[in-house]
Amino acid sequence: MSMVEPVADGVPAQAAERRQPVDRVLLMQMASDIAREIATSEIARRYWQARRKMEHHERAQALFEELKLKKNTSLILQQRLSPDHPKVLLAELEVHEVEQKLQEIPVAMQYKEAQAELNDLMQGVVQVLLARLAGELPVEVGPRQGCGRGHGGEGCGCGRG
Repeated sequence: MSMVEPVADGVPAQAAERRQPVDRVLLMQMASDIAREIATSEIARRYWQARRKMEHHERAQALFEELKLKKNTSLILQQRLSPDHPKVLLAELEVHEVEQKLQEIPVAMQYKEAQAELNDLMQGVVQVLLARLAGELPVEVGPRQGCGRGHGGEGCGCGRG
């Protein structure tokens, strides 16, 4: 793997030769334009439509809240106990039971699918940026650990996220 020699201002020569520098304000405007396009997309419209339906379905809302609590409990138990511990297995079974109940409610499934589709779109945009920049800039492809204030920006492990 060959290293690209940086030019005087620290920009790799390969990147500097391609185009003139773009102003930070212009880049932020372009990011804002992408955000606006996502917010007004058909995917976002379907999400908001499904969410409005969910707001009027008390049983589905209650099940989603219950699912959130049971998933959190399950995750905590998985971190503290072995995967085959009876408490972990019971918590996973309870999560599965609530998910089964939600699958019986069409409005809940429409909401869940619309939410996943919107999330996939936003993550896709981020992945395109990371993939495009990976050869030219040092980009982090995974989640940061700690508060990001540790040595070399790699996180301090303080748990402040």
